[in-house]
Amino acid sequence: MVEHDVFVVIPAAGSGERLGGSVPKQYCKILGKPLLLYAVEQFLSFSWVKKLALVVDNIEKAHTIIQEAGLDSCKRLLLVKGGPSRHRSIHAGLLELKEYSSDEDRVVIVHDGVRPFVPERLVVELCDAALIHGAAGAIRPLVSTVLTSTADLFLDTSLDRSKHVASETPQAFRMHTLLDAYRKCTDEELDCGTECLQLVLKHAGTRAKLINGPEELWKVTHKKDLFTANCCLREKSNGVCIISEHQTPLVRMLEESLIDKVSCIRRVDSVSEPPPPPSNDHKQRTFNTVIIFHMHEIQQDEHLLDFASLLDVDKDGLIVHIIDNARIDGMQSMSVYNLHRNGRKMAHHHEKLHKGVVVIHCVTSNEEKRLIELVSTLVQADPTTFTGQTFFL
Repeated sequence: MVEHDVFVVIPAAGSGERLGGSVPKQYCKILGKPLLLYAVEQFLSFSWVKKLALVVDNIEKAHTIIQEAGLDSCKRLLLVKGGPSRHRSIHAGLLELKEYSSDEDRVVIVHDGVRPFVPERLVVELCDAALIHGAAGAIRPLVSTVLTSTADLFLDTSLDRSKHVASETPQAFRMHTLLDAYRKCTDEELDCGTECLQLVLKHAGTRAKLINGPEELWKVTHKKDLFTANCCLREKSNGVCIISEHQTPLVRMLEESLIDKVSCIRRVDSVSEPPPPPSNDHKQRTFNTVIIFHMHEIQQDEHLLDFASLLDVDKDGLIVHIIDNARIDGMQSMSVYNLHRNGRKMAHHHEKLHKGVVVIHCVTSNEEKRLIELVSTLVQADPTTFTGQTFFL
């Protein structure tokens, strides 16, 4: 927890040329939400953030996005017109924030609008380090070896990868230190530079403290990164509840397989009874995905509507029914067509909950591994992809 007010600048005024397409990457929608909103919403969730300057190329467009997200009444969020370069946009955000700070020793965070993940623990560590050292930045190990080349593209030298790191954001600074650096830098630096840590070293004599960050600090640069962000953000927002009468080896195996693929997971005993309140260990009280184990047939599906205390109806998700037919003669009374039609009917029935429905009939014994792989795939996929489908294992 940060014990002092913190300001944030999020530059999101770039053209996104490397991504291609007509829409700048900060406005590309991931899981139905513009990319830049993920970082904005995360920083605004920190109570110690006093003001956030979102620096954009198009104020009117950004205001529409903020309004649709329900953030237009947020007094802590400022929209600032960006410049033609990253440094000029950050400087514009800083000058706007300076009007709201009576203490230039305040910490300001700079974070790219196309980096959707903002680990709170790392941000706190950076803020503390910036107060002591004047500046601090997140880093990651280099993945590829870096070469320097001649003007005509021949190898000049190869850098020792162990002595170099990749600079990432967020970065944190004493506000007066970063402002002082911008006052002294040249127009060429403002137009062509990208690294704030280098600016404060060169123009303010401040050596930034470098802090190792997690893998999720990457940014969306190329088109393939949009797909990666989609998968990662789905995992971060996916809360799963498993409903089963008993904690069987299969249920334990399923929990273990999902624990690293979702934000949280919880098991309760029965869908026909109200669930017990979460213990102190369970921060998650509602779930967008529910997995229900049945014997022979779907039992008491109508009770799922009464089970709304577990369902997060604001997030898309799946209701996965797993029916154990292997230990019972079962399924003789219904055709495959009727079974599938029932699944489609349930999917339509639960659309009001923003939930798709998938039914899995386990008709063969010893298929635990295949079942777990199938459920894992369903949980991580877009719910609309498989809703209404019936599977047989």
